Amino acid sequence: MKTRAEMDKVAFGRRVYAIRREHQITSERLSVLCEVNPTHIRQIEKAAKLPSLPMFVRMCNELRVAPNFFLIDSILWKEEDVIAALDERLRELSPRQLDVVMATVNTLIDRLTEINEPVAK
Repeated sequence: MKTRAEMDKVAFGRRVYAIRREHQITSERLSVLCEVNPTHIRQIEKAAKLPSLPMFVRMCNELRVAPNFFLIDSILWKEEDVIAALDERLRELSPRQLDVVMATVNTLIDRLTEINEPVAK
């Protein structure tokens, strides 16, 4: 079980691998972009190592991915908390405002499902 200080290296590595492949970048090319040895990238993807913070920032920039994409499996907050906060905000809206929010969310979800990327679980 993860503690507050632990990171899910396996999930992190899988996400690096998935987004790298989606962008059609080889591990060798990513290593050049991140200024590390190609073996280091493969070790990250296989959960043997974690990147340094500067390397992590370079990876995010080179792969054009927000840090939370890689870290979502290691963050301890619960989806239920986010859903409850969203529910609270939605209940403050008028029916007309709620219709606009629903239309926007439906459009956003439709667009997101068109993007082939790992789903956070």
